[in-house]
Amino acid sequence: MKFLVRTTLLAGLVAGLAVLPALAAQSQQQSQKPQTGQQQQQPQPGQQPGAQAPGQAAPAAAPAQNPAEVKAYKHFYDLANSDTQGIISEGNDFLQKFPNSQYDGAVYSRMTNAYRELGNDTKMFEMGEQAIKLNPKNVDMLSLMAYSIPRRIDPNDLDSTQKLQEAEDYAKRAITLIPTMTKPANMTDERFATAKNAELSSCHSGLGLVYFYQHNIPGMITELETAVKLNPTPDPTDQFLLGYAYAQAGRYADAVAPLTACGAAQSPITSRCKQLLETVKKHVTAAPKK
Repeated sequence: MKFLVRTTLLAGLVAGLAVLPALAAQSQQQSQKPQTGQQQQQPQPGQQPGAQAPGQAAPAAAPAQNPAEVKAYKHFYDLANSDTQGIISEGNDFLQKFPNSQYDGAVYSRMTNAYRELGNDTKMFEMGEQAIKLNPKNVDMLSLMAYSIPRRIDPNDLDSTQKLQEAEDYAKRAITLIPTMTKPANMTDERFATAKNAELSSCHSGLGLVYFYQHNIPGMITELETAVKLNPTPDPTDQFLLGYAYAQAGRYADAVAPLTACGAAQSPITSRCKQLLETVKKHVTAAPKK
């Protein structure tokens, strides 16, 4: 199937999406989604981290507990999530004092989220990569990185191709792992299903944006349809890009619903949604009646 050549208006509407930090800041998908328990449910002080991760086997032999290490981790564990500077400071202090600690994965994960809240993308990616290295099955970190990387890179940077490949890999790994997860004992079935859908939505959203940069219109449609369907409050950026992908494929009637929805949302992309919606409606009206 031949896709329509991008019109001048469409090109202008999406040109500003080449770099997405501002749009990423307005998205609430990651900050409000329920967690599956893989990362946010930190191992409690004195508990073996490997034993608490859903769907994973406990270590064959638990290492001896270092009282000073447990005390330091307890101090870190007790910090409020809103204390981002404290989490970063205490986390760095813990990592320096206790290299190769059994709690390093949890520390890196929490620091990743703290740096994300502060808008420090470089450190967020650095911490996230370390967390995933220590626990390749940490679906919360995998989905966060898959969602965030495409929204925060400059496609003109020399390493942008590599970064997009990393995001695609993280997303696909998480999508494979999420259905195999075991529900934490303290989580209801409904909440666990909601949490898994939120993780999956993040991954498909990230893939959709990766394919946007790669000019893969069929891939965009497949991934963004899934991301929007799984999220009870879809990301306006996902809705805009889905509408754009439909328009590029000549599916103007299909583009109306997602563009109408994102045009009604209060976000930095609202005006673009409305502009593209008007263009799409003109095509729908001009289409010959069958």
